[in-house]
Amino acid sequence: MFFSLKTIALVASTGLLASQGAQALTIEERSTSLCNQQNYGASGVPWNSNSTPGSFCSKNKPSNNKYWKNLPFWDGGDKVRCSGSQRGRYNVCNGGNKKSNLPKKCNPPHRGRKTTTAAAATSTKAAASSAAPAASSAAVSSAAGSSASSAAGSSASSAADSAVTGAVTAPVTATVTSSAATSTATGTDPNPYADPVCELSYQVQYTNYTRVAANGVWMGLTMGAAAQDASYMTYTLSTSVDDCLTACDQIEGCVFVNTYYDYNEEENYLPKHADGVLTCAMFSTCVSTDNNDNWGGQDDPNTIVNSNGYCKSGSCSS
Repeated sequence: MFFSLKTIALVASTGLLASQGAQALTIEERSTSLCNQQNYGASGVPWNSNSTPGSFCSKNKPSNNKYWKNLPFWDGGDKVRCSGSQRGRYNVCNGGNKKSNLPKKCNPPHRGRKTTTAAAATSTKAAASSAAPAASSAAVSSAAGSSASSAAGSSASSAADSAVTGAVTAPVTATVTSSAATSTATGTDPNPYADPVCELSYQVQYTNYTRVAANGVWMGLTMGAAAQDASYMTYTLSTSVDDCLTACDQIEGCVFVNTYYDYNEEENYLPKHADGVLTCAMFSTCVSTDNNDNWGGQDDPNTIVNSNGYCKSGSCSS
């Protein structure tokens, strides 16, 4: 079969253009990859109301509105870096991120340990059960009278409680442990690694952390509190803790994740305030609970719910 020089040149040039196109596509992919963007695409910090997450790291987005459409899926973080000639520079390309020691005052929960809160609840229930058969009709009548006399005093308290409860209308199904109970449990064992609670390769540092708000809308009330720290790297959104931790594994230097629900009923059309969507804040150090001072309400009426901390720990198998 005979081909003219013109045909051969055309085929060669077409092949060259295709090769250049593929190369250009690779360059474009590298330049737009989340790993090459500041804070992996996140704008601002999660404790500011005008911030936006960098990505969504679970499989299916819960909505298709314009705000969700503009939020990219997590693209694997450092995978683009690991495919290049400089992969030796990145620890995540060589077996994952480094483990980290737990910070002081972290109060990690432990497996199988009875807490003061649980013991008190059990003893109260037992006391109520044993007292019930001995109660007389006169006692019941007296209780009814005292209930009526205290109605006015309790109404003010219930009104204050409803103001806080009303801020969070979305259901939270996760089972949590109070930070006070966690602190009591840790006090029985000075070694936080003696009986660790692990989530993937991360040790659970705290669950459902709360503290009294020092300012803002919820000042003086006990609220959920999330981490603020200079070691912040990025934040993404997900529908599961495991997806958050997997994303951290794919970010060079990430060793700590703070997950929580950031509810704001006035703005629940925004991805970060959507019902059932977790904020996954990533840090390069395991942050102490001393820095959990984002209790919501500082610059908008949002509420932090179910704030959990996960430290990538040598006590948990990879």
